[in-house]
Amino acid sequence: MVFRGAVLLPGETGDGLHASLEMDDELVRLIAGDDELGSWGRDDCDVVPSGKGSFQMDLAGELLSFVPESPSAFAEAMTIPLAPEPSTPADEQRPMYDYDAAIDEVIARVTLSEDAGDDILTKPVLVGIVGLSTMVIAGLATVSVML
Repeated sequence: MVFRGAVLLPGETGDGLHASLEMDDELVRLIAGDDELGSWGRDDCDVVPSGKGSFQMDLAGELLSFVPESPSAFAEAMTIPLAPEPSTPADEQRPMYDYDAAIDEVIARVTLSEDAGDDILTKPVLVGIVGLSTMVIAGLATVSVML
């Protein structure tokens, strides 16, 4: 099996060195261009996912990061699970707002005048308006979070 990708040393940033990782049942070879950078016994090779399609490799005590062109194919060949993407503050679960309690609070604060004429909103109409407004606001909030 041959996997093309980039190799980075610990602490190194950037695109890394374009290389190929060749593996068979006994050996793991790291090749850059026409040069073999090293070969190790397959038993001396430990691979763990390190996030965003990157894998931390321990090749007989030599540490490096490998970012294959196809992280899923590499993970499948190495029989290791992919690391989940790190969560960002936008991905974190936001507390849910209790819309029913808010509607109940608005309704509880509404006082109707005893001498109200036909042009004043009745309590059922007001409940409908507040409920509909709450649903529209909730929908807009959901859409803005998704964007």
